[in-house]
Amino acid sequence: MSHDGPGPAERATISGRDPLLETGPRLALCALLQGAEWVDFATARDMLAVSDSAISKHSRTLEDAGYLDVRKGSIGRRPRTWFRLTAVGRVALSGHLAWLTELSQAHGSSAPETEVDLRQ
Repeated sequence: MSHDGPGPAERATISGRDPLLETGPRLALCALLQGAEWVDFATARDMLAVSDSAISKHSRTLEDAGYLDVRKGSIGRRPRTWFRLTAVGRVALSGHLAWLTELSQAHGSSAPETEVDLRQ
């Protein structure tokens, strides 16, 4: 598999900023998973307050990037899916959060305080 330039994991370690984690549900899913061994699909969906299709789409993107492990099984006759953050995902999340912190501090030290309505 060849590609132009570094992949998401390499970008995360190079710059801190990770475009894959700039989508709110992906960042939120990684943040949820960082403190847990495995989290089931329904719990992730409910904690993030998003639809089944949104969790499916974002988890697939993270899995394809190597940030997420996905385990499928069943409890009784009901199929279940569980997620966990990989070591690569932890590095990417940590780097992205550090970049966001630096960005916030740089913004906070040089700009006047303003209120922003994030509910838009």
